[in-house]
Amino acid sequence: MTDPGPDPRFGELSEAERGLLEAVATGAWADVRDGGTDADRRVRAALLAELLTGERAPEGRRPRALKLRGARIAGALDLEAAELACPLLLDDCRFDEPLVLSEATAPSVRLPGCRVPALIADQLRTTGNLELNRGFTAERIHLAGADIGGTLDLSDAVLRAPGTPALAADGLTVARDMACRGLTVHGEVHLRGAAIDGTLSLDGAHLDAPGAAALAAARLKVGHDAFCSDLSADGEVRLPGARIGGRLDLTRARLANPGAAALTADRLAVDDGVLAEGLTSDGEVRLAGARVGGTLVLAAAHLSNPGARALNGEGLVVDQDVHATGGFRAEGEIQLVRARIGGALNLDDAVLANPGDQALTADALTIEQSVYGRRLSAEGEVRLVGARIGGVADFGGARLSNPERRALYAVRLSVDGDLMCRRGFTAEGGLQLSGARVGGHIELTDAVLTRPRRQALDLGFATAQALILLPRQAPEGLINLTGTQVGIYEDDHRTWPATLLLQGFTYDTLTGDADVRSRLRWASRHRGGYTPEIYDQLAAAYRRTGHEEAARRVAIAEQWHRRTVLRSPGKLANWLLYLTVGYGYRTWLAALWLAGLLVLGTQVFAPDQMTKTATTAPSFSALGYTLDVLLPIGDLGQQKAWQPGGAAQYWSWAFIAAGWILGTAVVAGLTGVLKRN
Repeated sequence: MTDPGPDPRFGELSEAERGLLEAVATGAWADVRDGGTDADRRVRAALLAELLTGERAPEGRRPRALKLRGARIAGALDLEAAELACPLLLDDCRFDEPLVLSEATAPSVRLPGCRVPALIADQLRTTGNLELNRGFTAERIHLAGADIGGTLDLSDAVLRAPGTPALAADGLTVARDMACRGLTVHGEVHLRGAAIDGTLSLDGAHLDAPGAAALAAARLKVGHDAFCSDLSADGEVRLPGARIGGRLDLTRARLANPGAAALTADRLAVDDGVLAEGLTSDGEVRLAGARVGGTLVLAAAHLSNPGARALNGEGLVVDQDVHATGGFRAEGEIQLVRARIGGALNLDDAVLANPGDQALTADALTIEQSVYGRRLSAEGEVRLVGARIGGVADFGGARLSNPERRALYAVRLSVDGDLMCRRGFTAEGGLQLSGARVGGHIELTDAVLTRPRRQALDLGFATAQALILLPRQAPEGLINLTGTQVGIYEDDHRTWPATLLLQGFTYDTLTGDADVRSRLRWASRHRGGYTPEIYDQLAAAYRRTGHEEAARRVAIAEQWHRRTVLRSPGKLANWLLYLTVGYGYRTWLAALWLAGLLVLGTQVFAPDQMTKTATTAPSFSALGYTLDVLLPIGDLGQQKAWQPGGAAQYWSWAFIAAGWILGTAVVAGLTGVLKRN
């Protein structure tokens, strides 16, 4: 092509401009990187505008594409409301002034590696891609209300506008993907109300807006997945009301907004799962009212907001499992009040730390399957008031520490399967499970319970198929079984606590190696004093298993301890009934007493002390006379025929009284009066 000479409008053209005019007609590249001086690489913005809008048609032909590499764009390239006649591709170009594409329409715009003071492209419309990638650098980008018909690519771009919005793209629409891999932003990113029909990728991006919104994306809509692995955000990430059609990947992401919210995702909806393995947050993570259609994975995550909430999941709904395992650590409160988990909650090996306050608050939590907290470490109160668990609750080897307070507060907890606190489970603080409903076993085998001078375990009015209370050592503190109802109760006399509350505790079967004497010592440890129903329940359990003698011994012990609530006359009567008929359970004692009194009577009623009262009296018999005065009913004729004198007179009165006492006691024992009272 011959030298066109001076241009009518622009005068002498630079070498870069002449090369561009030659290339634009065919859509070829105009590469001016080796053009020599800066002046040789200069391309005036006005010339670009004419070529892009079709005002200038090289060689009379409509330009196919404007492709320019390595140029310096002089002047302001202002294409506001313009309709670009061809695609724009500027590679590694430097702009002296902002690029304006507001309300413009273009087939595609590609600016890889370019350096622009600013890109102002609000309400830009493209049918193809908008590519601001591969080292693209600007102070700020404005894309509010823009409509990108292809992919928006900001991969490896750098934006620098500290303290202000560096990427302002509220209401942005992207027909395909938005790729921001390796994006670096010093300033805020605004994507409020944006709609991305494909995938959003922020893998490895770095967002820096300390004390502000590093990413403000309320009501963001993503049609497929949102990839944010290795994302680093210094400032709040805001996703309230956002909707993600696939999964949200926050693997190894680092979020920092100390003392405030690091991630705000209230009412977030994710159709698939949330992967946050290795996530690190310095500040609160908010998922209140969020919904996750798959699994929530927090394995090896570290959430830190000491003295406040580390995770706010109030009303959170997860359709499948929640995994907070593999070194998961939270410094601050985990809140799952009224949350619902459709699968299992796994807290194996997790560490929850909020000393002196609540480490886990999950009142009214619903878990359709099981809870696993094996080797869980919690410093602070674990609160599960009114929670419902559809499977088992396994806290084997867990360590809950909240000294002098409640380590586990789970009143009205409902567990369809077993509740297992075994295999080295340790609680420094009280376990309060009053009113709990457990469909299987409550097991505390090899557990360590410590809460001196207060309740170490409260199972008041709880129900379960079985209670297995076999701690590693005697609990330091009181065990409350008031009103507890179980089918099987198993314990070990070597690990009984010093004090128990047993009133209303009911069980069908007792197991363990404690004999009846030991079991009576167990009953005597009830702090409430004499409580007859404790003995009644124990005796009934022995009877159900055919141990009648043990049941009788318990019943006797019940009446014996009844003396503690009687006045002096009652205590005397109690003593007499114990000695004479064993409270009606040893009526054979009356026969022994009768035999002993008969032997005594033959010694004290001598003939020389007796006076005949009738001329036809039968001959005197010491044995017959003793029987006659002892038996309240019947008449052998001896008592009427012979009158005792001297000491024998007093002995006869004593024998009459003894006879009435023995007779009354025998009748009461045989009819069950003593056994019922």
